[in-house]
Amino acid sequence: MPRPLSTVPADLSLFTPEGTTVPAADLADTSFTVVQLVRYFGCLPCQSWLLELTAVAPELAAQGIGVAAVGGSADYQAQWLRDEKRVTIPLYLDPGHDFRTAVGAERKLGLKLLRPAGAAAYVRSLREGLRPQAITRDTLRSPGVVILDRDLNVVWQHVGERIGDYPAMARVVAAVRALAVGGQP
Repeated sequence: MPRPLSTVPADLSLFTPEGTTVPAADLADTSFTVVQLVRYFGCLPCQSWLLELTAVAPELAAQGIGVAAVGGSADYQAQWLRDEKRVTIPLYLDPGHDFRTAVGAERKLGLKLLRPAGAAAYVRSLREGLRPQAITRDTLRSPGVVILDRDLNVVWQHVGERIGDYPAMARVVAAVRALAVGGQP
């Protein structure tokens, strides 16, 4: 098992789109959990990656691996994703960005928002049929993905450098599968 990069406090509070408080410990009900860090739930490239994660979730669940997404704001956008886009994985809000801080993904994009590759990610999402949602105060956040073990240790992570900077889904799936069989990601 790799050395943890950081650990999420089990009592850290997350919220469902309906406003129910959920402790971060609820993320640790499987051997490993892949957690997408969305900039905000209306971000087009974040939506695109979230739909990919939703598509592989049943396959991962069959292997005892959980999935979830955490964003800072926009409960109505998370509800829209569930209702209109049929996202079935757990979606959590973290308005204080405590989860991001705990996993070491708190840095903001700043001027990196202007990178052409970020605009290209938006165009790809538009071609996939996704439509923009209202921009929230969390637009400056970096996208990312972490893999947590049962003890809420971050054992793998990717923190994006621009809008839409998510790793290939195949890379994340390979990493979590390797961890699940006791290997290195």
